[in-house]
Amino acid sequence: MSADRKDPSRFSDASPFNPHLSRRMLMLGAAAAAAGATLGRWIPQAQAAVGGQLDIMTWEGYTLQSEAADWIKQHNLRVNASIMGSQDDVTAKLMGGGVRLDLSEYSNGYNELYKGLNLLKPIDVGQIPNYNPSDIITRFYDGDMWFWDGQRFGIPWTWGIDTIVYDPQSVSAPVTSFKDLLRPEFKGRLTFLDNPLTVWPLAAKVTGYGDKFPNVTRQELAEIWDQMLPYREQCRTFASSNGDVASLFVAREISACFCTWTAATLQTAKQGVKTEYVFPTEGGAVWADAWFIPATAVNTEAALAFINQALDPRVQAEMSRSVSSAVVNRKAVQYMDEATRSLFDYPRIDEVLQKSPLKGQPPRESEVYATYDDWLQAWASFRAGF
Repeated sequence: MSADRKDPSRFSDASPFNPHLSRRMLMLGAAAAAAGATLGRWIPQAQAAVGGQLDIMTWEGYTLQSEAADWIKQHNLRVNASIMGSQDDVTAKLMGGGVRLDLSEYSNGYNELYKGLNLLKPIDVGQIPNYNPSDIITRFYDGDMWFWDGQRFGIPWTWGIDTIVYDPQSVSAPVTSFKDLLRPEFKGRLTFLDNPLTVWPLAAKVTGYGDKFPNVTRQELAEIWDQMLPYREQCRTFASSNGDVASLFVAREISACFCTWTAATLQTAKQGVKTEYVFPTEGGAVWADAWFIPATAVNTEAALAFINQALDPRVQAEMSRSVSSAVVNRKAVQYMDEATRSLFDYPRIDEVLQKSPLKGQPPRESEVYATYDDWLQAWASFRAGF
C-alpha cells in the first residue's frame, strides 16, 4: 500500500458520499509484506460449495489471493479483485447498477448508509463456522453495526486502534492522558493525522462529548472544536498519512501525534527511532472492517466460504503481520508474531474495547444533529486556522 493519501480533490464536498479519508491509504506497504505469504495449507475445508468466479472489492493487501492461493486453486476459484482507495469506491460501484460484486468490505459507520440503501444480502452464519461466539472477540460478535432487522449483514474480520504515539526521549515525563499534550514542552512539537475517522471521535471524547458522538448538536460541535483550539496551538503541522507521521518522528520534528495507528512504533523503530503508543485515560479510537455480500452477488456460496477462510486463526495471524492490524479470532493470537501481537493488549482486550467502543459516523442528514458535512466543514476550519 502507498503511504500517500488518495487525492481527495476528486470528490465534491456536496456529494452524498463525502469522502472520509482512506484509512488504508494512510497505512504503509501492506501489499508488499503480504505478497510472499502462502497460507493455503492452514486453511480448513470450506463448509459451502466453492468454485467459479468470485468478484471482490477490498483494501489493498486484503484480497487473500496470496495467502489462500492453494485453497483457491484447489476449488478452481477465479478471484477477480478490485482495490478500493476509499469506502466511496465501493458505494459508487454498488450504486452504479448492473455491476456484479460478490463480496466487499465496509468500515464502521457505513452500516447506516448501506442499510438505508438496501444494498446488502443477509448472511447465513451457518456457512461461516469460524464466526462463532466462543472464538470471536465479544465486541466483534453481533452488534448493530453488523446485525439489524433480525438478520446479519456484515462479518467483522480486522480492526485496529488509533491512539497517542510519542517519543519518550524528547519529553520530561510519560504521557498518560491527552491533557499531557498541552504541556509547554509540546509547543510546536505536536502533529495531527488528517484522518477524520479516528480524530473526530477522540476530539469528542477529549472535550466531554464522547458518549454522545456521533450524535451531537451543531452547538455542541462548535463547542468541541472550540475546546480543541489549545491542541491546535501546540501543533507543528498536520500529517497527511501515517507515513508522514513516522517521517516527522524520525526527523525529530515532533514529540507526539494526537492519534495514529499503533504500528507507527514499528515503522519508526525500523529507522532507528524509538516511539511508544499509549492507551490514555480517555481511551483510544477503534476502527473495524466487515465483509458483506452485495445484493448484486452471484457466487454467494464462494463468498461465504471466502469469509470463513478470512477468519481462520492462522490466516488471521498472518494477515495481521502483513498489515499490522488486529485479529477478531481469539485463537489467532497464539499464532501472531510478537511484534504485531505487542501492539494490542490481548489479555485485557475486552476491557480495552469497552473503554474504546466502536463509533459510527455522523448522520448524512439530520434536523437535530450535526451532519457528516457539518463535521467536515468544522474539521476543515480547524485545520485552516493553523
